[in-house]
Amino acid sequence: MAKAFFDVFPSLTVSKDMKEVFEEVQVEKVTSTKRKDLIRVYIFHNRLIPKDQIFFIEKETSRQLFPSSSIQIKIYEHYKLSSQYTPEKFFHIYKDSIALELKAYNPIIYQLYKQTQILFSEEKTMIFTMPSHQVAKRFSEELAEILDKIFNERFAMAIDIRMVFSKDRQGKALKSADEKIKKEIEEIVDRTTLEIEKKNKIREDVKKEQHVEPRKKEGKGKWKKTQNKDVLYGRDFEEEEMPIEQILGEMGEVVIKGKIIRLDTREIRNEKTIIMFDVTDFTDTITVKMFARNEQREDILENLKTGAFIKLKGVTSIDKFDSELTIGSVTGIKKIGDFTSARKDTSPVKRVELHCHTKMSDMDGVSDVKEIIHRAKNWGHPAIAITDHGAVQSFPDANHVWEDLWKKEKAKRREAGEENPDKKDFFKVIYGMEAYLVDDLKEVATRSKGQSLDGEFVVFDLETTGFSPVKDRIIEIGAVKVVGGKIQEKFSAFVNPEIPIPFQIEKLTGIHDEMVMNAETIEKVLPKFLAFAKGGVMVAHNAAFDMGFIEKKGADLKLHEEFTVVDTVSLSRILLPSLRKHKLNNVAKALNISLENHHRAVDDANATAEIFVKMISMLKERGIYTLDQVNELGTSSKEGIKRLPTYHAILLAKNDVGRV
Repeated sequence: MAKAFFDVFPSLTVSKDMKEVFEEVQVEKVTSTKRKDLIRVYIFHNRLIPKDQIFFIEKETSRQLFPSSSIQIKIYEHYKLSSQYTPEKFFHIYKDSIALELKAYNPIIYQLYKQTQILFSEEKTMIFTMPSHQVAKRFSEELAEILDKIFNERFAMAIDIRMVFSKDRQGKALKSADEKIKKEIEEIVDRTTLEIEKKNKIREDVKKEQHVEPRKKEGKGKWKKTQNKDVLYGRDFEEEEMPIEQILGEMGEVVIKGKIIRLDTREIRNEKTIIMFDVTDFTDTITVKMFARNEQREDILENLKTGAFIKLKGVTSIDKFDSELTIGSVTGIKKIGDFTSARKDTSPVKRVELHCHTKMSDMDGVSDVKEIIHRAKNWGHPAIAITDHGAVQSFPDANHVWEDLWKKEKAKRREAGEENPDKKDFFKVIYGMEAYLVDDLKEVATRSKGQSLDGEFVVFDLETTGFSPVKDRIIEIGAVKVVGGKIQEKFSAFVNPEIPIPFQIEKLTGIHDEMVMNAETIEKVLPKFLAFAKGGVMVAHNAAFDMGFIEKKGADLKLHEEFTVVDTVSLSRILLPSLRKHKLNNVAKALNISLENHHRAVDDANATAEIFVKMISMLKERGIYTLDQVNELGTSSKEGIKRLPTYHAILLAKNDVGRV
């Protein structure tokens, strides 16, 4: 008998968003291997869960429920999705999850999948066209088997998967893709070989050190080193390290590895010194505290330096004074190699970054301009643009570092026999800035024809599958007609988007696939809505969003209607300047208007209509009776202009005059 996921794992703690995703998941069964090192959890759900969330839950369940063992959790999903999910629509939504799964399974198959062209020739036939090279031919069958399991077993879609090899691959983009996959595969092979060599070396070292004695104190302040020359302090140890991010409290003895990023010492009483250093493994950072006699201090600090990579064994504890989680009672420290890998730009055609923030961009950049320029040049980029937020303070440093680079390059070219080196083909620094703009020419009433405030207004709201009028679709339209300052007719309709409604939208609006599947499509609903609105002035809260969808869908259906549009957000900025935020619920609260079922189109439209009726009264009190007068009020309001949303514009200097 199936049980709710959190009934099976009641002590599992996750974020609110993650809990919402998994609270309706059903666990069908739980099994384990004979060695009890792997637990399989079989789940069922009628809503799609992205693979990154599945991986996260696997990791957290293993970490939280079995912190002191190496037991792994593996989740096997089974879904029954709504009929809105055709194979093609499903693949468009789930393709990134498939990529993530393949990347974890086999990097070569993942790269092959990324370079494959995918088409649906029929509703249930999926054709993968890939380059005709040895890698593709070797791994294509395995890729097909994995995809077959995902589509046919996990989602019961009964789809036919076909692999096709292309005869010719012409064109710059395709050649570039071939070159890229070749380089990436070579890097994977090199990395794998290096890992094998490292493991073999470790085995040899372990054999040599099997009879190593731990360090022993020889007289006052002297330490006898073990035969393992990598041991910097204390005893040798062989336990596997754990990520620092997984140390959540006092867990007893732990082993970590990382880079020392800060080191400090402080002499205390009884001729002792406290040595404190921060270690990061790039998942998190933790402070290590060691107590040593003053005569031992120099011997220990000789091997502990900022920037060094170490492996350390100690006991986790919470500092009684500042409640900070630290590692103390250190029993051993070993030096290790740099386990970080330098990032590379493997693209055959290098880009030019035209939008880069340095630490001079307050709260938005942390990197020094010198480091940025060196990185871009080392990656083979021909230029880089420095565009800080409303600031140019990085320009002098950028110029100095460029001059140093050109000086070295010029010397190198002269050494190679070039008499007068030309800097035109050398790396360039483009000077720019990200400016802040407000649209102070935007009118409260767009395309106003001087209509009276006592005229006909159609106050409306939409619910959609997302924020893009191009990619996303309308799922509900609600509207209220206001005539003579009074609410009259109403319009309400669900719209079948013919695609699945995303989980986040379902949680926000309460609208799910079953509610819209039998509704009419936008081709039938939009003409009815436009007929309802004909002759009226369109009114909406954040009208640009809602009208963007109406105009885009209208253009797709060749329904060309031109409306005067009033935005109640702009009106609220003028009439309610004391509000910090002008969201619908904030404005409704300020005007004592009830807003029930927020994020349902018909309810939001009704609340907006009541807000608009009150705003009409407020405007009349100021002697304003037409939309033209409303626009005049908007342009004369300095407070309103200051509260307008800002937009960013990238400005680049074309020459020295522009830079100055």
